[in-house]
Amino acid sequence: MQNGNRKWKTWGLAAKESIIAYFRTFAIVWRSGALSLSGMMFLTLSLGVLPVGEFFVTEHLVNAITAAIGDTGWWRQVVPWLLGLLGLQIYSTLADQLREPLRLNVRENIEIWISEGIARKSNTIELVEFQTPEFQNALARARTMSGDELEEIVWWIVDSIQQLISVIALGIVLWNLHPLLALLPMVTGIASWWSGSRFAVDTYSLDVEQTPQRRERDALEGILTDRGSGKEVRLYQAQDLWIERWRKLWKELIQAQQTIERRKFWAHLAIGISRALLYACSLILLLLAVFRGGLTVGKYIAAINAIVNLDGIWDSVAGYFLLIADDMRRLSGDLYSFLDRDAAAVAKDPSTSQKAPNLTASQEPSHLQIENVSFFYPNAQEPVLRHVNLTLNKGERVALVGPNGAGKSTLARLLLGLYRPQTGLIRVGDIPLNEEARQQWLTHCSAVFQDFTCYHLTVRENIIFGDLEHPERMEVASAAGGAVSVIDGLSAGYETVLGPTFGGRDLSGGEWQRIATARGFMRETPWLVVLDEPTAALDPLAEQAIYERFIQRSSGRTSLIISHRLSSVRTCDRILVLDNGTIVEDGDHETLLANDGLYAEFFRAQAQWYV
Repeated sequence: MQNGNRKWKTWGLAAKESIIAYFRTFAIVWRSGALSLSGMMFLTLSLGVLPVGEFFVTEHLVNAITAAIGDTGWWRQVVPWLLGLLGLQIYSTLADQLREPLRLNVRENIEIWISEGIARKSNTIELVEFQTPEFQNALARARTMSGDELEEIVWWIVDSIQQLISVIALGIVLWNLHPLLALLPMVTGIASWWSGSRFAVDTYSLDVEQTPQRRERDALEGILTDRGSGKEVRLYQAQDLWIERWRKLWKELIQAQQTIERRKFWAHLAIGISRALLYACSLILLLLAVFRGGLTVGKYIAAINAIVNLDGIWDSVAGYFLLIADDMRRLSGDLYSFLDRDAAAVAKDPSTSQKAPNLTASQEPSHLQIENVSFFYPNAQEPVLRHVNLTLNKGERVALVGPNGAGKSTLARLLLGLYRPQTGLIRVGDIPLNEEARQQWLTHCSAVFQDFTCYHLTVRENIIFGDLEHPERMEVASAAGGAVSVIDGLSAGYETVLGPTFGGRDLSGGEWQRIATARGFMRETPWLVVLDEPTAALDPLAEQAIYERFIQRSSGRTSLIISHRLSSVRTCDRILVLDNGTIVEDGDHETLLANDGLYAEFFRAQAQWYV
């Protein structure tokens, strides 16, 4: 009894969510083009009465033909009904053609709404969540949705109403001839819907289950087709290995789908045979009525045509209901669930106030402080940072060094406000860096990351992304980042399109890095500047020039330099040595050498290659 009650509660909740999703979908489509949608609905619903008109016109046409046989003025009786039939066909064609541009307008506006919604929602999600397979699965599924699905749901609902109007009208006509003529097509229509619903649920569940495998398949295909990985694939002759693994994934995906398809085949075959038998029964009933003298030839032919139409309409209605349910299932489970992700829940921290730090020039905070901060990456067994305590004072030039994987870049991103610590607190002055404060804090920070982005757009766009509000700083930032020599060598200067994606000029790794460094110098930030391995692809002279310009531009600002090249950081006010997620040394270059710790060991290891 309890299981039954639980089942009904689950069904009721699902029905409630579906109804809400229906209204939400209709509201989205309405906002995307109310006038176009109204025109679509009028034209579609008006088509619902055409089958009844065709029934009566066909009946009178056939009767007119049979009555006019041998009459020299036959055309007076026949032509009007022919013209009536032609008029109905012309209207049907005209209405279909008029609906298409209206559909296109609605569909494209919805496409914009979906893409923008996914992009905006992604921008509210914590960066660390991007590294979880759960988020990537949800994002991949949301991206499979398009404007077609939302537009088609409304389209199919309107079409279903049109078809139901036709079903009722034809059903009344056939019921008057014999009740079974109206009921038999309904039986097969309901059977088709019931069967399809069962398999649609199974197909969607399998589709969700296979999302990780499809992402892996697509990633393998990317390895085989990407220019960056192509050099290693060819060098090591590994293409057969990747292709075989890719093919195996494809086959596993297909085999699971074929199991459902085989079951669906037998069910649909049984329904198809039943439909044929019921249609034969309908023909027998009509023949009996003709032989009893209850039907004219015209009405017999019109009734046969109506039965075929009614059967097809019931099949269409069942198909529409299945398509609507399937798309609603995907919309609710994939797109709407992604857009409704509670980003605020990730950002909530009841231990902090909602006050944002005052970063005006007259009241800038004197320090940035980390208190007992630990940080875990998703699915990591160990924390990447462990109970870190650190204070950076206004105007300090600080270097962060340590072995690979020590947590240097993670610490920098915490200081920038891009990550939130799981434990501990970050303060700007005396204000906790909560979500509201983080948004303001980001506008007072700048960085050049080691994993910078190569935008396949113009040079101008690549650079001014660093501060869209002050594009006039572009040339100064280009000089500071060492990008002028690269730009001078381009045919169209700042208007040159970069990267091969759109047929632009490709750059070397060092040239791309100079463009990215110029982008990082665009923002004349009043507080924190981070350089995270910004010169890894540069030659020693270019590296030295970058650091000299960085020192000049960061005067009066707090700067954090992450580098493995210790010759570049020896002039910093402080050098922090991070190892195994904790700060193990803190001091200037001379002090750390005298301490003969990890920093001294690193420095001597590098120095021996220059002696």
